[in-house]
Amino acid sequence: MKAATRRSLRRVWRTMTWPLLSGHIVFALGTGIASGATAAHYPDVISAPCAAILGTLVLYPLMLVIWWRLHRSP
Repeated sequence: MKAATRRSLRRVWRTMTWPLLSGHIVFALGTGIASGATAAHYPDVISAPCAAILGTLVLYPLMLVIWWRLHRSP
């Protein structure tokens, strides 16, 4: 009985978190594309593919941390 309860709770957790995760993936990729497009105008500074990767893996998590810190519950 316990195993069935654990499985159902895991299923509920995946169902609750999937929209959040997929939204973060979309916004992270959008940030990467925007960073790459911006860097394409400045090829002497950074290459567009490198900027896209940095935007996805560095800039978006940094934006999330800043957002969470600014909107903390008192």
